[in-house]
Amino acid sequence: MAGRFATMRDIIMAVAMGIAIGVLIPAGVESFEDGGALWILELIIFPLFALAGIVSLLLKHRKRAPAESRHPNSQEADQATNQPR
Repeated sequence: MAGRFATMRDIIMAVAMGIAIGVLIPAGVESFEDGGALWILELIIFPLFALAGIVSLLLKHRKRAPAESRHPNSQEADQATNQPR
C-alpha cells in the first residue's frame, strides 16, 4: 500500500516539474526579450533544477521497479499455487 502512494506522489511531482519547465522557458524568453534582469533564472537555472528533479524521480523508479518485480504480490502467489496442473 505504501508503494502505491509513493508512485502516485512521484507521478504528481513529475507532472508538476514538467509544468514548471513548460511555464518557465517561455517566461524566460519573454523576460530576455524585454531586457529583464531575472531571465537567467527563468530560462536556465529553474528549468535545470526541475529537469534534475525529473531525472532523480526516474532513477528512483528504475531502482524500485526491478525490486518490485522480484517480489510478487501475495495474491498472485496464492492464485498461482491454486491453479490445477
